[in-house]
Amino acid sequence: MSALRLSLRSPQLRRRAVEGILDPSAAAAAQDVIRGWHGYDATPMVTLPEFAALLGVESVWIKDESPRFGLGSFKALGGAFAVLRALQDEIERRSGLRPTTAELRAGHPLAVDITVTTASAGNHGRSVAWGSAEFGCRCVIFLPQDAIPARARAIEEHGAKVVRVPGEYDGVVGHTDREAARNGWIVVSDTAYKGYEETPRRIMAGYTLLAAEMLDDLADAGAPPLTHLFVQAGVGGLATGVCGHFAQACGEGRPRFIAVEPWRADCFGRSLRRGRASIAEPPFHTAMGGLAAGVASTIAWDYLAPLLDAAVALPEPAWTAGAEALESGRLGARIIAGPSGAAGVGALLALARLPGLRRLLGLDRSARVGAIVTEQRFD
Repeated sequence: MSALRLSLRSPQLRRRAVEGILDPSAAAAAQDVIRGWHGYDATPMVTLPEFAALLGVESVWIKDESPRFGLGSFKALGGAFAVLRALQDEIERRSGLRPTTAELRAGHPLAVDITVTTASAGNHGRSVAWGSAEFGCRCVIFLPQDAIPARARAIEEHGAKVVRVPGEYDGVVGHTDREAARNGWIVVSDTAYKGYEETPRRIMAGYTLLAAEMLDDLADAGAPPLTHLFVQAGVGGLATGVCGHFAQACGEGRPRFIAVEPWRADCFGRSLRRGRASIAEPPFHTAMGGLAAGVASTIAWDYLAPLLDAAVALPEPAWTAGAEALESGRLGARIIAGPSGAAGVGALLALARLPGLRRLLGLDRSARVGAIVTEQRFD
């Protein structure tokens, strides 16, 4: 197995503007709402000169999502916001009155009879569970059978019921939909498919706040703009929110966008190579559970197809190397990252030993690189 597999975009994929998926006004509204939540604080972003020297680039910036709302991952920005909007919609449908965030936090009498649910590899479910506890509704989270116990416990701490389902994440999504239809529950999924797009859009809008904070930090530091941005893929929600916001904010000066995926769960890499949405078949055999998706969210692929410049697929030793380097502090900052969280740093460490791939990606002495530690370690 190679140290890294690089997929460049097919010539069949045209560069084009994408309208109607990531609406700037909806993103701005989501950012304003989340900034007003109790406990909000921008997560840290640090520049690592030692890492830049190792990679042979001008600078490396790492955004650390592990402190986010005490939940340990960027997912806090998306799932909880979507729960808020789902409750407001449902209560308005039932009563004709749309509750405010404060009214839901105080305990709305209709919210207690509403149940939200989702499939999750762990972090999205925790965000939905946290949002349910914050805004006063019931919650059921479906996890793959092999999800680590610490993730299940973290979800249950917020009062949600956890149900384990045999199989990979993509199969859990279908099971969740069937159970929701049978019980009259509201699905709050970050995966879009035909007929289900509004909630994933809202989740992506929440994720744009991460990108807005990155741009603010760069401006505050007087740093020049990034030339490359490595973003974990999974089903594509984070990549859509982050790359979309950078593209809208930076225009022609946007960075190159590189998706990061597990070796076998590389649906974006396959799609880029083939010039069309493609599936990665399980089993995925990866500890990067948050990225172990074989099917991209439909609207995420539609949005990212004209934006992504490349994708890199990581074997298991790559994320391990990234996590160990971050924990040791030898890159210039000490961060305790989980497998999915360390994937971007793992990709960069692998590229440090692959000059041919660095040349293909334009990672030279003038490159200014960004990556995201998306989650803390949960075991």
